[in-house]
Amino acid sequence: MLSGQSFSKTLILMTSLLLAAAAWAEQSEKELGQLFQSKPITIVVGSSPGGGYDTFARLVARHIGKFLPGNPSFIVNNVPGGGQLRGLRRAMKSKPDGLTIGLLHPRFVQRELAGVDVPDFDLKTVRVIGSPSAVSVQRLWCARRSIASSWDQIKKSGRALTNGSAGRGASFGIGPEFVESLGGPVKMVYGYGGTSEIMAAFDRGELESVDRCTSENVPRLFPGWIKNKTVAPIFWWEQKPSKDWLRQLGATDVPYLLDIVDATSEQRKAFEVAVQFNIFNRIFVAPPGIPNDVYNAWTKAFEAMVKDPQFLKGAETAGLDVGLGTAADFNKTLKAFQELSPEGVKILVGLIGPSS
Repeated sequence: MLSGQSFSKTLILMTSLLLAAAAWAEQSEKELGQLFQSKPITIVVGSSPGGGYDTFARLVARHIGKFLPGNPSFIVNNVPGGGQLRGLRRAMKSKPDGLTIGLLHPRFVQRELAGVDVPDFDLKTVRVIGSPSAVSVQRLWCARRSIASSWDQIKKSGRALTNGSAGRGASFGIGPEFVESLGGPVKMVYGYGGTSEIMAAFDRGELESVDRCTSENVPRLFPGWIKNKTVAPIFWWEQKPSKDWLRQLGATDVPYLLDIVDATSEQRKAFEVAVQFNIFNRIFVAPPGIPNDVYNAWTKAFEAMVKDPQFLKGAETAGLDVGLGTAADFNKTLKAFQELSPEGVKILVGLIGPSS
């Protein structure tokens, strides 16, 4: 037990340490404020104005300043080219002082994981700030109803249904690609231009299955599929479709992909990691070498901004889905990748990259 004198000395020491810590924090906050006020902060966007990446960048520029010391001003600099690579390289080669950040497209994460070098970018050194749109979405694979209306019917038929995709690693295609990799009844056909082209190919009978039969796409592009019950939902992944949407497609319930395929635990783990990497998109990043106190100010401000009612209202007005993906979330997924066995890595690389 401490004596009265010892207790007093300990209390004085603790008080002094707390005061010193508070003074240091205040000084650090002041210095950060001076840094962020020294000139406008630049957000480098690797695409042209008007797209989803650009819209999110401008939304962040409008709202994040109030959560950073000094309430700085912002400039959005569009540097399109190379599938957003020019913009990423510009951001990664900028001075690591916290006054320039960029946007990272998941395709470059995929390429790095697949062992393809991305110029001026390294997953080991990039400083991830966060994603404002880490949102799981509806993923549903459907067959042409005239061919089959259930997984069991497809398996009994002994045939693999063709499914269109822009290229390996596309977010929509992960489900059927995984089934194909296990020797299941899917045959992927690559080279299509995108969602509209893929759905059109299915509509004219060129493809036998489609992984775009969601409530986001079908009513907007091919509402006749609903009226004529053209598609039969077979399995889902990432986010389960609503009962109402399944009912519109003429189904009552649809199984989860991993509940119907014959996959090992390592194969399942690789698939789940691949899904997580696809959910994490529009990633805001700082260049390597940014001081920890500046980086921490960014991550703290980013997390506060994504929860801000004004930011959420602006995103809703722009038609953007918001979901916070933190730097810790990204690093956790990266760690899960690193813990995969060689078999798991091979499977994951086949699912997510390298993409074009």
